[in-house]
Amino acid sequence: MANKSKVLVNFARMKDDELMVAATTIISAMTDNVHFETPSPSLESVQVLVDDYAAKLNAARRRGAPSDTALKNEVRQPLEEALQKLGYYVNATAQGHLSTLLSSGFRSSSGISSLEVPLKIEAVKVRDGRQSGQVRLDFAPQRAARMYECVYRKQHEEAWSAHISTTSSRLNIIAPLSVGQYYEIRVRGINTHGQGDWSDIVTIMVR
Repeated sequence: MANKSKVLVNFARMKDDELMVAATTIISAMTDNVHFETPSPSLESVQVLVDDYAAKLNAARRRGAPSDTALKNEVRQPLEEALQKLGYYVNATAQGHLSTLLSSGFRSSSGISSLEVPLKIEAVKVRDGRQSGQVRLDFAPQRAARMYECVYRKQHEEAWSAHISTTSSRLNIIAPLSVGQYYEIRVRGINTHGQGDWSDIVTIMVR
């Protein structure tokens, strides 16, 4: 008898951004999904873990202190365990039915997926925000992308010292920035298959 398809439940090797994308994709796909009416654990409880992990991840990247990284790693483990339990529920409920498995947002052992690594983000535009020290970022959306990563720096600096994650291609506000300084900004798409290429760099003077 052929082996039944299953969703993959090991998240330990995923990079931080990949885990965030996977968790966000799964919650979105399973919300109001008629195939999975009683998720265990609940999607609400998993969302709490995702929000906590996202906050700790952003703090670790923003400040870079060892204590922030340790906190991020501490909250990552409960999130991985919750997603793993949710994957067991999906496998038990779907009983190897491939289209049902794929509708959960989990990756499948069959290797079949409608997604590929995102392409390079195009049409990146920056403009003044509504307040001083703000910049608005917009770009062309990609269906394959589940999340977007944006990095920015003062012009002529070598390191990309700041990072934000977003699920929207419009109305992204970057702040606080130094007034009168030129900033360089770039963005890329991310999904469970990996990270796309960075967009071309755009530059703006903050007002």
